[in-house]
Amino acid sequence: MKKALLALSLLITAGCTSMQDLRKEPASNTFQSKKQIDAVAECILAGWQEESQKYGSVFIQPYDGGKTVFTQSQLEMVDLISDAGITKIEFRHQGGLFAYRINSRIKVIERCI
Repeated sequence: MKKALLALSLLITAGCTSMQDLRKEPASNTFQSKKQIDAVAECILAGWQEESQKYGSVFIQPYDGGKTVFTQSQLEMVDLISDAGITKIEFRHQGGLFAYRINSRIKVIERCI
């Protein structure tokens, strides 16, 4: 029984990825906007929060002169960085998520840019 529990706990923790780990990989999708970072970040935050009953809590925090919007357990995240008046948006997500969830997040980003 102990071996089974140990194996299960290893499988569960193996799926956990930090934001730093996600950033080591190329972004799944990239976007650009002429809108200010704060406006785009708040729009994405609000759009993702509309789906929080299905997918969990959504948070925002400063990141490298910009903002990061991320979900509970860092399953999805968006980094927003200003570059010469353009807001660069990088969307990343952990593997194993259903396509409809990822597409739902991308639709919000596209609506906000």
